[in-house]
Amino acid sequence: MTGQQVMSSLAGLGGLLVMWVVLYIATKKHPWALVIGEDGRPSTSKFQMLVWTAAVVFGFLAIYQIRFSNGYCQELPGVPTNLLIAMGISVATAVSAKSIAVKSAASAAAAPPDPQAPPSKSGIFSDDTGSPDLGKFQLVLWTLIAVGVFLSEVFAIMQHPSCPPFDPKVGAAACTLSLPDIGQTLMILMGLGNGAYIGKKIAES
Repeated sequence: MTGQQVMSSLAGLGGLLVMWVVLYIATKKHPWALVIGEDGRPSTSKFQMLVWTAAVVFGFLAIYQIRFSNGYCQELPGVPTNLLIAMGISVATAVSAKSIAVKSAASAAAAPPDPQAPPSKSGIFSDDTGSPDLGKFQLVLWTLIAVGVFLSEVFAIMQHPSCPPFDPKVGAAACTLSLPDIGQTLMILMGLGNGAYIGKKIAES
């Protein structure tokens, strides 16, 4: 591993460490607490959003360090459209799931309490009964595949960065390094997984 690869890796990992520290100071809890839903159980949609956030923070800072070390201090790495859409999908899914959970909680509060109702056993891959949930599994699977592809391309850029030293005569256009895209196919598969997840939550609410 070259010195450049070490520095870019440290920049990405340092960003994740700072994110962890800030979250801990702000919430006094482990960052995993951000994944916990209204029922006190891990939320699939929040887990998805946290994974994407961590991956993009690492990739953005790693690539920015390469640009910075070559003299491109003013320009930030570009963010491809499909990556923005994938992150937007994860945010929209988390917000929609939260809205559905709030409405369901309000409806449950208005109804007489059922002492026989079992506590929720929902998890990242399981429904309220604790049984494996195919919709959640599909959502997490496509998310992890997309994030894995994204990170593998980030590491490929770190290994062979196409960013020459800054030349004032050429300007910032000489370095085209940006965050890698995930491809339209993965974006669509992610969208389908998230759509199925939200559709199932609406049907169950």
